[in-house]
Amino acid sequence: MEPRSALRPTGRRALVVEGRWKVDEGRRGKRIRAQPEPPESFGMFVLRLWMWAVPIILFIASVTFGGIAVADGKWGLFVMMLFMGCIAVSLFVFHWWVLYRFGSKAR
Repeated sequence: MEPRSALRPTGRRALVVEGRWKVDEGRRGKRIRAQPEPPESFGMFVLRLWMWAVPIILFIASVTFGGIAVADGKWGLFVMMLFMGCIAVSLFVFHWWVLYRFGSKAR
């Protein structure tokens, strides 16, 4: 009987593919790196900017004009600005949901 030698780790793995041996380099071989995503179109950029900016600007406007209405004692206008602020917050939440639900690319 032949004496057995100890196995030494080489970082390679051998696979049998269709009856032939294939040596896989493992971690030391070439790595496949993720390709960067191509930039989106300008139209998609404008749409995303619109969907984020409109609710924020609407909320800022409602707070500003609501403050002016309170300073002048126009409580009816203040109530409408409060309503507009609630609409702005709900629109922001809806746009956030739409962008994260449907905005990602198919994988």
